[in-house]
Amino acid sequence: MPYDNIIVDFDGTISDSRKDIAQAQLWVLERLGAGGYREEDLYPFIGMPLTETFRHLLPPAMHGLIDEASKLYAEYYPPRSLLTTRLFPGVRRTLERLHADGKKIAVASTKRGPGIRRVTDHFGITPLFDRLQGSDGLPFKPDPAIIHVIIAAEGWDPARTIMVGDTSMDVMAGKNAGIATVGVTYGAMSGDQIEAAGPDFIISEFPALLPLVE
Repeated sequence: MPYDNIIVDFDGTISDSRKDIAQAQLWVLERLGAGGYREEDLYPFIGMPLTETFRHLLPPAMHGLIDEASKLYAEYYPPRSLLTTRLFPGVRRTLERLHADGKKIAVASTKRGPGIRRVTDHFGITPLFDRLQGSDGLPFKPDPAIIHVIIAAEGWDPARTIMVGDTSMDVMAGKNAGIATVGVTYGAMSGDQIEAAGPDFIISEFPALLPLVE
């Protein structure tokens, strides 16, 4: 079935922001006295809500500092969010092709709306999206609320809508919303981990989305 509407996760699916995010999290952990991590140790937690990330990374005795860690990160990361961040290979031309073909595209991200817009403006891809939906005031994925908000606001047919993401949370959010799902293997999770989430499709590069939706 062709899909007219595409909902995409952002970090790990559209943008490779792992280094900038991980470096900000490392700064927070070291400032709180919980160092010892390597940058790559933090990659699997990208895409989680900050409170969950720091719940995993801070030792239990320091869980009282989770809110402080989240606040420090929120202050430190934005001005440094584009130091090394880039679009994954083929993302720009794929989005341009989808847009030219009349497909509707929305972002569903754990980021807040202004954070998404900062990156899309930086790379000049904002006009390619019909909606940039952050998790401002919404439950985080795998809760399907963010997907329901997009579908309702845009008037999309769920049967012709597909969710694309790099984590099990993205896949499960799509499943919980009753729409088709695509897992990508180049983001936060390995191919085996994405496969275990049970998406309808798996792709190893973003341009491989084109034949799935067309």
